[in-house]
Amino acid sequence: MSRRFFAAGLHLLISVMIGALAALVVFLIWYPPPYGSIAGGLSLFLLLVSVDVMLGPALTAVAASPGKPRAELRRDLIFIIAVQLAAFSYGIHTIATARPVYLSFEIDRMRVVTAADIEPESLRDAPPGLRKLPWLGPKQIAAVRPTDLDEQLKSIDLGLAGFDLSMIPRNWRTYESQSEAAWRKSRPVSLLTSKYPNLEAQIKEIATDAGQPVVGLRFLPLISRQVSWVALVAAPGARIVGYLPVDGFF
Repeated sequence: MSRRFFAAGLHLLISVMIGALAALVVFLIWYPPPYGSIAGGLSLFLLLVSVDVMLGPALTAVAASPGKPRAELRRDLIFIIAVQLAAFSYGIHTIATARPVYLSFEIDRMRVVTAADIEPESLRDAPPGLRKLPWLGPKQIAAVRPTDLDEQLKSIDLGLAGFDLSMIPRNWRTYESQSEAAWRKSRPVSLLTSKYPNLEAQIKEIATDAGQPVVGLRFLPLISRQVSWVALVAAPGARIVGYLPVDGFF
């Protein structure tokens, strides 16, 4: 039994260390707070860890029977580790593909855009500077309605197919160029506290951290494929100063 415990324990320790390093990349770079919750990174990572990191050591405990010859044990362990690494690599690839790349102001809301939302060949139509998807966390942009009639009709067709305005790179603009529109579309934070009185303390804390009076804050709905939150914005430039996990459409 000591052989089983030693092999499985060592395998578990190594798996946990690799998982911890992956967590640093996932939650500090690809899904910085609060995107682990907004974009589903936390649930994806927990699924990866629970299935892959725990299953490998469990299989090692089964394979490391006391009477098994060393050559046979070595062969089994190599196979288990190879399968585990392949599964782990696939899981990390899935998490990377689903990572948020942009937080886009779109008409009257903020939308989280993931790498999976973008057709790679469509990036050539994006404005200069936005033709490569970021890897170091989501960037803030804006998406505008096309002005050309043909493009408007195409945009409607794409919207019916599930491609929202922010998922079409030719619609992208810098957030700074649309910040005034974002501020005009934002709503007073007093409406939020009236709807959700329990958020008053959190809003005061966000305002203090931002160096703003509470009355100086406004909000926009923030949506992703997983959740509907709100983004708190402040002057100048309708800069985002905080997030709250409540529905902003009311």
